[in-house]
Amino acid sequence: MAVKYPAFRKKFPLLVTGSLLALQPAFSLQSFAAEQYDCQASPTGGWACAPKSAASALPPRPLHSRDAVSTGGSSSTVVAKQDAAPVLVTESKGRALTSRSPDYSHLDWVPRDKLTAAQLAEAGPYCAGAYVEPLRPGMDDTTPLDESPMFVSAKASRFEQEKQIATLAGDVVLRQSGMQVEADEASLHQTENRGELVGNVRLRDKGMLVVGDRAELQLDNGEARIDNAEYVMHQAHVRGSALYAKREETAIIRLKDGTYTRCEPGDNAWHLKGNNVTLNPATGFGTATNVTLRVKDIPVFYTPYIYFPIDDRRQSGFLPPSIGTSSSNGFSLQTPYYFNLAPNYDATLYPTYMAKRGLLMEGEFRYLTESSEGQVGGAWLNDSEDERKLQSEYEDQRWMYSWQHKQGLNSRLLAEVDYTDISDPYYFQDLDTDLGIDKQTYVDQRGTLTYRGDSYTARLNVHAYELANITDVTPYDRLPQITLDGKLPFNPGGLDFTYGTEYVRFDRNLRSGFFTDKDGVTGRPQDLWYDERLTGLNRADGERLHLEPGVSLPLNWSWGFIKPQVKYLQTQYQVNLDGRGKADIAGATNDPDDLNRQWFGVDYKRSPNRGVGLFSVDSGLYFDRNTQLLGKDFRQTLEPRAFYLYVPEEDQTDIPVFDTGEPTFSYASLWRENRFSGKDRIGDENKLSLGVTSRWIESNGFERQRFSIGQAFYFEDRKVQLPGINYRARQEATADVSPYALEYLYRFNRDWRFSSTFNWDPDQHATRSGSAMFHYQPEDNPNKIVNFGYRYRNDTVRYDRDSGTWTTNPDYGSSTLADGSPNPNYIKNYYKIDQHDFSVIWPLAPQWSLISRWQYDYGRNRTLEAFGGFEYDSCCWKLRLINRYWIDYDEVSLDPSRNDEPDRGIFLQIVLKGLGGVVGNKVETFLDQGIQGYREREDQAF
Repeated sequence: MAVKYPAFRKKFPLLVTGSLLALQPAFSLQSFAAEQYDCQASPTGGWACAPKSAASALPPRPLHSRDAVSTGGSSSTVVAKQDAAPVLVTESKGRALTSRSPDYSHLDWVPRDKLTAAQLAEAGPYCAGAYVEPLRPGMDDTTPLDESPMFVSAKASRFEQEKQIATLAGDVVLRQSGMQVEADEASLHQTENRGELVGNVRLRDKGMLVVGDRAELQLDNGEARIDNAEYVMHQAHVRGSALYAKREETAIIRLKDGTYTRCEPGDNAWHLKGNNVTLNPATGFGTATNVTLRVKDIPVFYTPYIYFPIDDRRQSGFLPPSIGTSSSNGFSLQTPYYFNLAPNYDATLYPTYMAKRGLLMEGEFRYLTESSEGQVGGAWLNDSEDERKLQSEYEDQRWMYSWQHKQGLNSRLLAEVDYTDISDPYYFQDLDTDLGIDKQTYVDQRGTLTYRGDSYTARLNVHAYELANITDVTPYDRLPQITLDGKLPFNPGGLDFTYGTEYVRFDRNLRSGFFTDKDGVTGRPQDLWYDERLTGLNRADGERLHLEPGVSLPLNWSWGFIKPQVKYLQTQYQVNLDGRGKADIAGATNDPDDLNRQWFGVDYKRSPNRGVGLFSVDSGLYFDRNTQLLGKDFRQTLEPRAFYLYVPEEDQTDIPVFDTGEPTFSYASLWRENRFSGKDRIGDENKLSLGVTSRWIESNGFERQRFSIGQAFYFEDRKVQLPGINYRARQEATADVSPYALEYLYRFNRDWRFSSTFNWDPDQHATRSGSAMFHYQPEDNPNKIVNFGYRYRNDTVRYDRDSGTWTTNPDYGSSTLADGSPNPNYIKNYYKIDQHDFSVIWPLAPQWSLISRWQYDYGRNRTLEAFGGFEYDSCCWKLRLINRYWIDYDEVSLDPSRNDEPDRGIFLQIVLKGLGGVVGNKVETFLDQGIQGYREREDQAF
C-alpha cells in the first residue's frame, strides 16, 4: 500500500537564524592558495607554502571573475567610511545599514522593477523588491568541507617570512566547497593560526549572506567572531543583525543583541530582539534571553527566555497563540505546544482557557510508518458554565476522543478506523476543536477491512454513529456490513458477468419519553423526542441480504457505444419490530387525521423479500467538427445519448426504510438505474432518457464551454414510493415526461468561470431546482476574488421529524396539530432552498482590500451570514478587521426556530509574516468556509 506522508506541523520561526550557515566549521583550513602559492598546515603546526605546480592533484580551480565577487558598493568607499566612523547595527534599531549601501545591495536586495518574471513570482505582492543570491562559482558544491580544498584570489598578495603573515588585498575571495568569504583585506597569522578579515566582509553559504566590518578566524579549530553583522536568508526572506557573532569550537553560535524580521531593509514594522542568543547547529534549536517584540520600535511583548528552532527540522516548542472572545465562552486564550518526538511521530497540545467554562485540555498524537498512518486525539473540560445543566443528556464533564488510522496489511488488504466519541450531543455547539473532526449531524465510529482482488473487492465494515445534536432521529448502525462486488474473470462472446452482494444488520437505540429544555420545562406534546414520534415500520431494525447478478454486452467504437444489460435484484429481510410499531400498523386507517395512516394496508412480515428484474440499454454517439466562436478556432463536439430502462413494479410497502432516500432530480438522474439511493426501494421504471452534450475545446485541450440538455419520457406511472407518499397525489410520479434538465459551463478564460444547472417542469410550468455560480479569480493576481451564486430547490423528498411521515412539503411540520390548534413547531419553507451567496475580496488601493460576504435565504426572509471588513497587507505584516453577523445553531429546544439565533462579533486578526498569527487566527476558519478561492489566494500569496 502506498502511504502518504503527512505534512508535519511547521515550526514557529523566531529569532536570528541567519548566522547558522555562515559560521560552519569551514575555517579549519586544510589548504590555502594565493595567487602564486599553495599553502597548507605543516606537521609542526606552521605553514608550508610552495609555488603553484601545474601538475597539482587538486581539483580544477574555479575561475575568478567579476561575477564571483559581490558588488555591494566600492571597496575604497566602504573602507573610508569604516575608518571614519563605522555605524553600528545596534544604532539602526533593527533596520539595515544604509551606510553600507543606500540601496541595500550589500544584502542582495534587488528592486522590484529589476526582478525577472520568475523572481517576481517568488516575491511578495506588496514587497518593493526581493533578496536575490547572485550566481557564483561553486555555490552548488556539496563536497564536505573537510574533504574540500580552499581557493583564494586577490588583486595583490604578500608573505612576510619573518612575521609569518600572509597579507591579501583587493577583492579578496576565499572559497571552500559551497562557502565563500569576501573582504577588502585579509591577514593570515601563521604562528597563531589566526586570520583577520577587514572591510566589507561577506560570508556566503547555501542561500545565506552575512555582512560585517571585521572578522577574526581561528584557523585550527574554526572559532570565529564577526563584528557589526547583518544577515539575510534568501529563501526565507528574512534578515537580522547582531553587534557581534561568535562561533565556538563546538559550532555553537552566540549572538549579542540579535534581531529577526521579514520586513524590507528600509522598513521595520516589527522585529524581534534578543539580548543573548545561542544557536546550536547540532541540535537545530536556539535560546534567547530578554526577548522583546517591537512594533515600530515600540516594545509590545517581552519574555525573559525563549526556546526556538533555527532550521527546517521539526522542533518542540510553542506554536502561535490564539486570542478571542464570544458570548458563550467569554475571553479565550489558546497556547498550542508542539512535541517533536521522532521523525515519524509527533504530538501537539492545545490548552485553551475560557473565562466562562474553564481550561479545555485538547491534544493529538500523530504517527507514520512504512505501511500505516493515523492520529489519536482527545479533549477534557470540567465545564463551569451551567446554562445547560437542566437540559436532557447534558454533562458538565465534557470530553471527546478520536482515532483515525489507515493500515496496509499487505498489497491487497487495507484496514481503516475512524472512531470518535463525545460526552454529550451539545459538545461541538459549545466547544471548538483543532483535531480536524467534521462537526455535522453525527460523528463516525467505523472500522473497515477492504480486500482488492484481481476482479473483485470484498469489504467488512462496522459502522456506528453518535449523534452530535438533539434535533435528528437516531440513525441506524451497520453492525456489520459485508459486501462482495466484481465480475467474472472471463468474457465469452464479449459478455461481462458482474455481481454485487451485501449483507448488513441495522440496529439503533431509540430515545424515549420527553426532552427537557434548559429552563427545566418538559412533558408538552412538542417536547416528545423525535425518536418517540416514529411510527410503524419506522421503528423496525433487522437484517438485509442483497444479491445483484448481471450480464452486459459493452460495444465500443471511436464514434459511439452501446451497452445492453440485464440484472436481477434479489433482497431478503429479517425484520424486528417492537410492540408499538406493530400496534401502529394494525390500527392504521385511511383517515387523513390518523397519524399512522401511512401504514394503512401494510402487513407486518418478519421475513419480507423482493425480487426485481432490470433491463437497460445505454447508447451514445460522438461527432466533432472544427468551428469558430468569437473569432477563435475550436473543436466542437456533439454527443447524443439514449438510455432505456425497464424495471417492473414490485410491492415494497412491507419493507422498512433503513438507508434509502430519493435524491433531487438532475441531469445525472436521467442515466441512473434506480431513482432511489440505497437498496430498500427499487423504483419501477419504464422510461427512455434522451440527452445531448456539446463541448467547445481549444487546440491546447482547454474546454471553453459545455452544454448538456436532456429529458426522460415515461411510459408508466412510478408507483413505488417512500412510505406515506401516494403516487397518485404526487404529480411527479404520474407525469409523462420528466423536467428538462440542463447543465452549462462557460470559461471566459482561466480567470472567469460561470456554471449553472436548471430543471424546468413543463407540466407544472415551474422550476424544480437550479443553481448559478459565477467565480472570478485571475491566475496572475489571485488576490482578486468575486463569487456570486444562487440556488433554488423545491422538490426535496424527506422524512419530516415533527409529523413522523415522508413528505415532499417544504414546510417543517404541519400548520396545525391534530386538535386543530396551531402547531408551535411549524416553520414555513424550512426545507425550501432559495438563497443567494455573494462574496468578494477586492483590492481598493495598494495594500488595502475589501472582504465581504452576504448569504441570504429568501424562503424565510433572513440573512444567514454577512460579514464585511478590510485587510491591510504589507511585505512583512497583515491586518484584518471584520464585522460579522451569522446564524448560530445553538440547540436549546426541539423546535428548530428557537435554535436559529443570530450572533454578532467583531474580529481582529494580526499576522506578522515570518513569525505567525499573533491575534485572531480563528478568522481563517470562516473566511475559508465562506469565500470560494480564499484558500488558493492564501496558498499563492507570499
